[in-house]
Amino acid sequence: MKRLRACVGAAILAIPLVMSLGAESAQAAPLTDVPSPLQNGAERLVRPGEQVSVSVGLQDAVGNGDRVFSEAFTADGRMRMSDPHVTAVMTISCTAAPGSYEVRIGSGGDRNPSEVTRLWGSVRVAPAEATERAACARRVSELPPESQEERWPAGVEWPASPWDVRSVRAGGEMTATDGLEMGSDGGVTLTSSAFTRPVVMRGAKTVSAVVRIRCDAKPGLYTVVWREKGTPSRDWARLRVEPAAPDCHDPAPTLADTVKRTASWLVAAGICAAALAVGVRAVKRRRRAHSPL
Repeated sequence: MKRLRACVGAAILAIPLVMSLGAESAQAAPLTDVPSPLQNGAERLVRPGEQVSVSVGLQDAVGNGDRVFSEAFTADGRMRMSDPHVTAVMTISCTAAPGSYEVRIGSGGDRNPSEVTRLWGSVRVAPAEATERAACARRVSELPPESQEERWPAGVEWPASPWDVRSVRAGGEMTATDGLEMGSDGGVTLTSSAFTRPVVMRGAKTVSAVVRIRCDAKPGLYTVVWREKGTPSRDWARLRVEPAAPDCHDPAPTLADTVKRTASWLVAAGICAAALAVGVRAVKRRRRAHSPL
């Protein structure tokens, strides 16, 4: 009987559990204003802890993900698409000695001996007292993590990169496209807790799928997972959900969805039936063992 009650209880609890799986509360700061850019070929006077940027137009020979580096920086910067520019933001190290430092861009974003780099400009770090450097260290430690989000032109297919974050209203639709010929027709399923249902990518050289956002999806950042048979799942794209319209309604389940849910419940029912049969046989055996001859 305990096993039977557990089986029934599990079936009742399964509905809200399945609905809640994959829910995300992940948030990320959207792109914000950046410091005025360091001009190509120029030198700028900076102080420890100050932030500088390198920003170029989309037509320039600088790629998304390229590395911007200098011995004056706390860390390398990354060029990120921020339509209509590609931009990187860097922080001047609190321990940088006074003097002039080159600012260079490395194509491809990798540190290796064969990396192709180009001189962009330079920064001249001003002298600073110990008290200023101590205050600098506190300010830098309190800086928020750098946003990885990218803002691509509206006419570019989504996602142009894993961090190409487009905004969509809950209840709305987006077209997801893979033009790199990585996915085969019908071989890739996209899932996200923001979607009303998983979708299958279809197409010949380019595969795509229309995804619909749940009306009750909470505003925030969501990850889209690429699932392909025979390969590990991976985070493939991201999107930002905006609040739904007051009259938002999710579409009715399709016949395929109903069949899938029915099949899963039939499997669960079969397991419960088997457990019940085992329990009944055990009860009968105990009764026979204790019945008078």
